[in-house]
Amino acid sequence: MVAAASFEPVGFGVAAPLAMGLLWWSIQRETARGAAAVGLCFGVAFMLPLMWWLGASIGFAAWLALGCAQALMLAAGAVGLHSVRAIPGAPLWGGLVWVTVETLRSNWPLGGMPWGRLGITAIDTPWAPLLAYAGISGTGVLVASVGFATAQIVSQRTALTWGSLVVLATGAFLAISIPVRLPVVGSAAVAAVQGGVPGDGTDLAAHHREVTRDHTKATQSLAESLTMQARTVDLVVWPENATAVDPFDDSIARGEIQRAARAVGAPLLAGAITEGPNEQTAFNRGILWLPDGSASDFYTKSHPVPFGEYIPWRQVIGDWFPRFDEIPRDMLAGNDEGPLEVDGLTIADAICFDVAYDDVLPSQVQDGARLVVVQTSNATFTGTSQPAQQFQITRARAVELGRAVVVASTNGISGIIDANGEVRAQTTSNSASVLVDDVDLHDALTPAVRYRMPRDLVITAGTLLGLGWAWVIASHGRRPRRL
Repeated sequence: MVAAASFEPVGFGVAAPLAMGLLWWSIQRETARGAAAVGLCFGVAFMLPLMWWLGASIGFAAWLALGCAQALMLAAGAVGLHSVRAIPGAPLWGGLVWVTVETLRSNWPLGGMPWGRLGITAIDTPWAPLLAYAGISGTGVLVASVGFATAQIVSQRTALTWGSLVVLATGAFLAISIPVRLPVVGSAAVAAVQGGVPGDGTDLAAHHREVTRDHTKATQSLAESLTMQARTVDLVVWPENATAVDPFDDSIARGEIQRAARAVGAPLLAGAITEGPNEQTAFNRGILWLPDGSASDFYTKSHPVPFGEYIPWRQVIGDWFPRFDEIPRDMLAGNDEGPLEVDGLTIADAICFDVAYDDVLPSQVQDGARLVVVQTSNATFTGTSQPAQQFQITRARAVELGRAVVVASTNGISGIIDANGEVRAQTTSNSASVLVDDVDLHDALTPAVRYRMPRDLVITAGTLLGLGWAWVIASHGRRPRRL
């Protein structure tokens, strides 16, 4: 529960190292089996409250199954922590182990679930600048290691543990004292359109025509306002599922988008569902429309949600649950998606949960993106903590990437975030609104992006080395040292 409190809606980031310290202290005198049990209890108490929105929106069975699956992986992580407690500098090794488990559960099974990563909690804490140096994964190592070292000092007070804490504290202090400052290479006027969803805000599919029409009306109102102010914008962003039908096949949806783009006189990035290679498949895309009514480029969602956007093993389990009938087509994943380019502006795009995965936005920024856009439809999760948690992840990404981020959601939370993770403008949930702001553009890379591959390799190799060292000690019959 303490770990869950470090994420939204509580958002008490300093609770994260405290939670790690309590876990470390709890396994010190346990057997490996006991550590697994402690880790499982920790995982259940962490993941189920964190993801309660899944039960409220999708169903109790999905919430329980995913939460328990994640808890089992955290139980395995606790066994790893139990193993490395026997080697010098144990808190540092423990931090590597924990983040490696985070990486595993963020990618497996079925694409993983990258919720509950410690590095995300750094936003709104004094150590938030670390994200630009070490990224979400590297910052997670530090958060976990500080918690482990603090617990070790309280219980044992040994020189090696003090040394570990001093090393970690020194690195954090330097990062905070010398934040990453990327040169500004220009600016862009951007607009995020949140058109809203009729009714209680949760059933977009039933009102998809109205949703598209409302986004067009909001954009036309924006155009009128800009004309009165003698202003222009460089980019207008509509959310994921702004049209739930293929605008290339559906003349009504296409006409709404074209009218909006012509009215505002700027490129419009609209979320749309497009047809797949057969009737059983589809793509979730962000499509760039130009003021002349033509489509110029698109991004395809890289991480469709299992059991939400596609049914794994449909031929085997497709008839097991009536709810699967609500997902008649399987969403296909994009592959090696590069940044979008329009009128000299290079844009990294992510759709909904894509923002939480490490392989989507960092690679596009490395390929030259100067601005980041997140298109999302949180309609299903209206009234839960999911939109706030995703917005917290997005803010952490902004610092990691060193880029301003424009978030457009169908009915919240939309926002404009600067490269320091500060919120410049934000909407409320279940409302209609338009945000307009000028954001700085950057083309230099943060250390977190530039060195992301070596960093991740060091974390993985360090974990294997630490576990191997622990195995050697255990195989020689040595008792764990107090560090």
